[in-house]
Amino acid sequence: MAFNISQLSKEKLDDKKQYFLDANIWIFTLGAILSPNKKESIYIEFVDSLLVGGFKIWSHSLVFSEVFNALIRNSFDDYKNQLLANESRSAERQRIQSLVLKKDFRGTSEYNSAMERIKSDVQSYVPNLEFLDKLYDLDFGYLTKNYSSNSDFNDYLYYEMSLDHSLTIITDDGDFNFSDVEILTENSWLLKNSKN
Repeated sequence: MAFNISQLSKEKLDDKKQYFLDANIWIFTLGAILSPNKKESIYIEFVDSLLVGGFKIWSHSLVFSEVFNALIRNSFDDYKNQLLANESRSAERQRIQSLVLKKDFRGTSEYNSAMERIKSDVQSYVPNLEFLDKLYDLDFGYLTKNYSSNSDFNDYLYYEMSLDHSLTIITDDGDFNFSDVEILTENSWLLKNSKN
């Protein structure tokens, strides 16, 4: 069980590698962070360098399902914060804080605007994306053959795809500590524990 985890900022792009971005990297890239911190900036700059270098970015529709859901949740939080900023009455503030994304945000003009922005942002990356979905006719046996109860299911699936296609995973997920695949990260916990 060999871990192959390296610090992203110390890596040079390699045209022999096939890079797979975990959902958290896409969220940093597409999340329109006004003032990214140092770690976020490293990931964002790496994605930019992939685009500038004309690299294909390997992905799966599950990644974008995670990304869309996270970015919509962020938009919902922004929506509630904006409503709260314009409201001083205590009862109304409590009502705003109890709003539910699926019931109270979907269908609003703010939701539709957020969804259009996310779709447009993702669309700009499509020329560089190579979706793995079309390479698989997955059955349940494949999906669960070595699945461990201490793994996130999507992470496990990305790991299996990485084994199948020799992908290099770019992630900030501290739980993504699978062996026998190359992982590039700025996550200090992952980097520290890879040396154990």
